[in-house]
Amino acid sequence: MSYSTDDQRILGEIERGLTRDDPALATLIDALNQQFPETPERPKAARSARRSPRVVAAVVLSVIALLALVLTAVLGATPTPPAEEDGPPASRPAAMAVHPAP
Repeated sequence: MSYSTDDQRILGEIERGLTRDDPALATLIDALNQQFPETPERPKAARSARRSPRVVAAVVLSVIALLALVLTAVLGATPTPPAEEDGPPASRPAAMAVHPAP
């Protein structure tokens, strides 16, 4: 990732300020930079070849087929009739009154 000249200048000032304020931190950062150098970016050909168009097409078609299968199963299922209770409410005995009528 390349930075603009202003960004590079500001980062340089920050780095110099940190080096001046905390030399131990600067030594540690230098040691880490030597131990783990920056890795170069992959070539453009390697980045563009990471996904084959055939693989992408196969994945897309698989997802479409799966969705079609699920929709067919959901929309083609026969509805189950509602569970019937003991009968219509009129056939049940009337509730008894708690207090007897005078």
